[in-house]
Amino acid sequence: MKSLLLVVLMLLSSGSMHAIEKDSVSDWALPEGSELIDINGHALHFRQLGKSQGAKTYLLLLSGPTDNWHSDSGWWSLAQNFLAQEYRTVVIDRAGHAWSESVKNPSYQYFAKDLAKFIVQQDDPVIIVAFASSNLSVHMLLKDNEAAAYVKGAVLIDPDVLTRHSIGHYSSETERYRKGWSEIEQFINDGKYDDIMQQKINDEREHLQSIISAEHEHYMDWNFYSAIEKVRNTRRYQLDKFRETTHYREDLIQAQNNPLPVALPLVIIDSDFETGYLPKIEDESVKASIIQWRDEGRDWFFQICQESECGAYWPVASQEHLIMMEQPELLTRAVEKILSCEQQN
Repeated sequence: MKSLLLVVLMLLSSGSMHAIEKDSVSDWALPEGSELIDINGHALHFRQLGKSQGAKTYLLLLSGPTDNWHSDSGWWSLAQNFLAQEYRTVVIDRAGHAWSESVKNPSYQYFAKDLAKFIVQQDDPVIIVAFASSNLSVHMLLKDNEAAAYVKGAVLIDPDVLTRHSIGHYSSETERYRKGWSEIEQFINDGKYDDIMQQKINDEREHLQSIISAEHEHYMDWNFYSAIEKVRNTRRYQLDKFRETTHYREDLIQAQNNPLPVALPLVIIDSDFETGYLPKIEDESVKASIIQWRDEGRDWFFQICQESECGAYWPVASQEHLIMMEQPELLTRAVEKILSCEQQN
């Protein structure tokens, strides 16, 4: 992943190739199934699909970032439909993502407070299915005893590794964003990131088309994903997305300081996506850092699941990070595993 700060330094003197039509999403119609809910004084986007009658326990789907830092409900455009065959599912976006309202200082810690309020308002048991860095909010959410009482288990897909080296590996780039924020903000506001962003969005769509199998294609909601792409292509979203990363190191440290409770039923799905980066990296020190991060993750995930009173570590040979697009059936099995923990008690 090329650092945005590096892009800023390379292209700061260039002009914008085109302008995005709208910098605000507040006047756009929501996609079918989407709603806004007021949480802690601001609106958050959520989308509910699946069984609505007689289904108490629901699945709360949380998004984390991929290489371009996109971290919204677009990554659930396929798996939510797949899971909704059997379960009531809710996907919710952090402040500043998708159609959720912006806040001054977005972070995973901030979202944990929003999640706690949302979960208590639902007044139903929940299983959290969290992709990538969204596990940070789960760590901090569970500090809220009232909300934690509703959480019946968690499925973590490629969660952030909370070891010293891995925290340093993650935040080496985002600390540059934090220190160079004024230049990044100006760069985006001037429209100099517009064409770069459009190319990234095009590449993401092409990648998704390559990994979604014919068997799963009919679950993919391309209309919803296209609506998400439109939001990603606004400067407002780009600013919120990168502003959130400036708080990332503190989020990592706070999550590290609040380990998951051993009583939490837990499944960790660990793809081998880190290995996929290695052929593209020429810097040997960066390669070594990625390898250490990958290997630490395997050991750390296994240890956490061993310590859990009902935990399972599932390594997956695939080098695809968006495993819920490639193998959504894994999530059904993971949810079944969590439910079996409750039956054992």
